[in-house]
Amino acid sequence: MFNQLYREKSKVSIFVAIFFVSWASIFIRFAQSPPVVTAFWRLFLSVLFLVPLLLIKNVRLHFSTILQLKYMKFFFISGFFLALHFFTWFQSLEYTTVAISVLVVNTSPVWVIILSFLLFKEKINKIQILGVLFTFIGMILISWTYFSGEFSSNLIVGVVLALIGANMVAAYFIIGRRMRANYTVPNIPYVFFVNLYSSIFLLIFSLILGNNIIDFPIIDLVWFILLALGPSLLGHAMFTYAMKQLSARTVSLAVIGETIGASFLSWIILGESLSPIIGIAGSFILSGIALNVIYESEG
Repeated sequence: MFNQLYREKSKVSIFVAIFFVSWASIFIRFAQSPPVVTAFWRLFLSVLFLVPLLLIKNVRLHFSTILQLKYMKFFFISGFFLALHFFTWFQSLEYTTVAISVLVVNTSPVWVIILSFLLFKEKINKIQILGVLFTFIGMILISWTYFSGEFSSNLIVGVVLALIGANMVAAYFIIGRRMRANYTVPNIPYVFFVNLYSSIFLLIFSLILGNNIIDFPIIDLVWFILLALGPSLLGHAMFTYAMKQLSARTVSLAVIGETIGASFLSWIILGESLSPIIGIAGSFILSGIALNVIYESEG
């Protein structure tokens, strides 16, 4: 009875998580600060909001067990790729629509398959190849809208930036998966240190680009806080909770829900509509993601 109750709660948490993460691109669009500054504050505030949890004895014990170099080097590398992911994805939203940006950046499960095959010789099945093919067809259709003149020349810049972001978060996922395969790492310390290192890298990127991280419109603080609390903490925390009772396949497929949710919100709030070609491209890409995620979980 209790297992069934927890399972039902986990199903609800998936929808709650999708709701929170779907708002990320909208909050980013509302922020007037440079994308890299917005990304820095999202990650840095998410770290600050985790600090009060150190008052809990069990959480402190979890932190004490991983204060070792073998863990920190993984956190450092993961934080670097996560920073590059946010840096490029946030920037892509300056050049293209929310729907296209989120659609492309959420192809990360497909790139995990490709990179794992190229770097670690992990097996790839015919179903995964079909999923990759569907994804590339969708990407070609999106590119075709640029060459046909349906969108401005900025579209291709936004797509490339989102694509880089997808590959960076794919590398982040691969590192995290391999780390957890070799070590037992509690979730809160993992999120804390990876986000901490990521925010440090984003600070460095900001300084290199000449951006002042403390000189921003006061209203942006609202969007920074909402990004940290909603998508970063509550959204991902709900996904983590769901994984205790539901399959990794079910949770991973939530990326499709985020794409649909963000596209719907951008249509309602920002007035961004989808053209028929983008709709067809999205269907191919989401189908490709679904095939790869389902096979990976079952294989």
